[in-house]
Amino acid sequence: MQICRIALDAPGKDAERKALFEAHRSHLRAGLVRIIQSGPLFATDGSNNKIGALVVFDVKDIDEVQRFNAMDPYILHGVYGDVQILRWDKTIG
Repeated sequence: MQICRIALDAPGKDAERKALFEAHRSHLRAGLVRIIQSGPLFATDGSNNKIGALVVFDVKDIDEVQRFNAMDPYILHGVYGDVQILRWDKTIG
């Protein structure tokens, strides 16, 4: 099953984001779940500002992603303000 996490940044959390970046990155690379793709999302207003991130997982069930998500330092410290975990069906690619 493929699951995507769309996480949008919380306002005013730049210092926390910088301080926790390596811990967040290590968590994503820890091998606790299978991540197919991951990367930042950018504003489309011409500013080129990072506004969040997308992660695509290949897992047995959504509970794996929810447990993984709950341990992410960015989640634990409120760096992400809005997080959606959704099933995704790949149709092209």
